[in-house]
Amino acid sequence: MGDSGVDAIAIYYAANQRITPIVALDYSVEPGTQQPLLRKLAGRGWRDPSPVFDGVDGLTSAVLSLRSVDGRTLLIEDDTDVLFEGVVVPPHGWIDHVRALGAVGVVAGAGITSTPDWERQLPRLAREKELLGSVATVTLTNAFGREDFNAFAYEVISALRPALPPAALHDTGFALEDDRPQRAVVEVVASAARHRVVVPARIFDMLHRRATDRTSFGWRDSRTLKRLLRKVRTDERAPAAEL
Repeated sequence: MGDSGVDAIAIYYAANQRITPIVALDYSVEPGTQQPLLRKLAGRGWRDPSPVFDGVDGLTSAVLSLRSVDGRTLLIEDDTDVLFEGVVVPPHGWIDHVRALGAVGVVAGAGITSTPDWERQLPRLAREKELLGSVATVTLTNAFGREDFNAFAYEVISALRPALPPAALHDTGFALEDDRPQRAVVEVVASAARHRVVVPARIFDMLHRRATDRTSFGWRDSRTLKRLLRKVRTDERAPAAEL
């Protein structure tokens, strides 16, 4: 479904002396297509979120992952697609609460934030089958995660730049300008594999660690990067050893 036409809002929901951190995904869809959206989510394992609003721990499904590179920029994905990627401004203490729990509730619907005091309408929307939910397993980096990853991306690109064709550098540069360093790294490694560029073993090892540490890349980019690393040549391996 991608991240176009969807906003994400981080909120707390309190019931029965229990506080649940939640991300609400509000999809913008054409009139008459709300039910197809919900059916698509239900087909991926999303469930009735009413138990959360009744003060019961958790939802009945755990199909999502949530990753943050700097405490505010969130990526939410399931096994099929990226559901949201962008900046979310959480309430005070929300990130710490999510980090302590290791999970966060996620609810999704169409136009759910369009009315005043919309947070109080979520239990009603759940009862009326206009809302679905799931649980996201969470990976949160420290506050310097973005700066750390940007430095890593520039180091990889600088190491491979002399051997890459101009077209590859253009695509990589565009991704960096668009604030997508993960995409820039994938692009530059794909070009290295395609043009049989020799990758320094030190850079290969850095890429391998990042591809498998479950914090630097989402599942799709991680899978792509691991596949590409099997194909690249290094100054110690040609082709690279199995990952």
